[in-house]
Amino acid sequence: MRLAGQKWDKFICVLLLVLSVTAAIIKCFTGFDIDEGYAVSMPYRLLQGDRMFLDMWEVHQTSSFLPVIFLWVFDKITGATNGTVLFLRVVASLIHAGVTVAVYKSLRKKADTNWAVLLALLYFNLLPKWLISLDFSMQQVWGMTIVLLLLEREVQTGKNRYAFWMGIVLAMTVLAYPGMVLSYPALVVSMWVLHKGEVKTKFNKVLIMTLGCAVMAALFFVYVLPAMGVTEFIESIPMVFMDGTHQFTMETKLMLYVSQWLNVCKQLLILSVPCIIITTVLYFVLKRKYKISLLFLSVFLFVTSALVVFANVAGIAMGPFHFQVRYLMFFFFALVWSIAGLRKEKQEEMRFLFWGPVFQMLVAFAAILIFSNVGPDSSSSYLGLGLIAGGWLLYKKTSVISKNWERAAYAVLALFVLSLVFCKGYYVRITEYGPSNILEERMQIKEGPLAGIFVTEEDYNRITDDYETIHRATEGKERLLYLGTEGISNLYAQCAFVSPSTISTPAFNEQWVTYFEMYPEKEPDVIALAKNTIDNREKFFAENPLGIWIVQRYDVESMEETQSLCIIKK
Repeated sequence: MRLAGQKWDKFICVLLLVLSVTAAIIKCFTGFDIDEGYAVSMPYRLLQGDRMFLDMWEVHQTSSFLPVIFLWVFDKITGATNGTVLFLRVVASLIHAGVTVAVYKSLRKKADTNWAVLLALLYFNLLPKWLISLDFSMQQVWGMTIVLLLLEREVQTGKNRYAFWMGIVLAMTVLAYPGMVLSYPALVVSMWVLHKGEVKTKFNKVLIMTLGCAVMAALFFVYVLPAMGVTEFIESIPMVFMDGTHQFTMETKLMLYVSQWLNVCKQLLILSVPCIIITTVLYFVLKRKYKISLLFLSVFLFVTSALVVFANVAGIAMGPFHFQVRYLMFFFFALVWSIAGLRKEKQEEMRFLFWGPVFQMLVAFAAILIFSNVGPDSSSSYLGLGLIAGGWLLYKKTSVISKNWERAAYAVLALFVLSLVFCKGYYVRITEYGPSNILEERMQIKEGPLAGIFVTEEDYNRITDDYETIHRATEGKERLLYLGTEGISNLYAQCAFVSPSTISTPAFNEQWVTYFEMYPEKEPDVIALAKNTIDNREKFFAENPLGIWIVQRYDVESMEETQSLCIIKK
């Protein structure tokens, strides 16, 4: 009976693996979102010679170090921007696959092979923003994963080199996602608790890890400071945070947190009521043999995952961000169970589970909420390592009850992973997170940085028209200023582009005027204004600081208009 079960579990693993690879390939070729345009255009500024903090005022600019390496190689080989987006997606997919293999090797030491594969596929398919690129979100996920893998090796072997590399990778992760600076004290705590040696030994381990951070920080300043002095660097930092989309008073932010968490509670309540009813029935049908918490989580994961997978069968339009509160519920159980296991079971495995993935994900998640303008629902997909911990606990708790109960839990988790495959490969992320899927008719873009990508006909017409318009309106020695949300449009020009920020949610405030007043040599020759970003142009040119600045210097009356752009020249 168990042999037959193992064959069935293996079949599920192979099927999910094939579907996961298919979904990854589909993700490379379909859809496009303004956030990805930001992630591509920002490092491209480094290629054209812009200097961090002086010329670049993007909030996430230090995440450009990794993608610019690959963009440099791509530029040296092709000498053009054609296919840039597809190239970076393929690179990101290969990196993600490599990190997933490392996660599997770690899991294989702790769980049955089929469970290890299943949990690794959970990691592979759960993307923080449901796009695959070398952006700050993917770098954060990879960085924290490698840090935890190194922490595990360091605790197991006691070798100092793992602590040193931990510091290097953590510092790189902080550069990619500055909010992860909170992970440093969290890592110090974990290292201190997990080491059983004397205080001196613990202190030395922390010191070595900190040395790794310091080395990476020194390399960063060696790169940045030659272009400016320390004083100039410090003075440039406030310019980065003039971005209106990331400016909140403490009162506003607290009110936003309250409303976001109330919405999470509302969603969890709606989803939990039917699950509580089903759990209660099953609890008594099974003659109260199993812990009700274990039963409830299994039911909750099954119901919510089934809804994601089968929603379109019922004609319900969905996107990858629907039902993300299930990740919060899953992580909550991982947190509670790991704390309970820590108190009752003192084995090293349980201690590392809590002080490793669970504790670190809790701190990282808090950092994301504190330092970003995204709520807990949308950000919950960053909790991948915490969900792996929850899946492993599900395996441990059910395997000691019975083989049948373990296989039932395996089936539930397999459905959960299938739902993630659906989110990754079937649903397509588009701007504003609207519902979209691969069954919609799509057209392949032929030219420009988006060449090779399949998008909807509406997006195809707009992107193609914008590319041709900007490409035609610019020449080699000119400078382009693009005013819109689609930062990828900066790469449509035949010349360099100038902008304080290429962020996908621009607030055209005094920051933009200040930038060109500080750097008059960067004053653009051509301005491409996106109509969907500035719909009331009369008000923009009359009242907005940047609009007034443009009117004073450019021939606004003679602007060239297309369906989506206004081309303004001097």
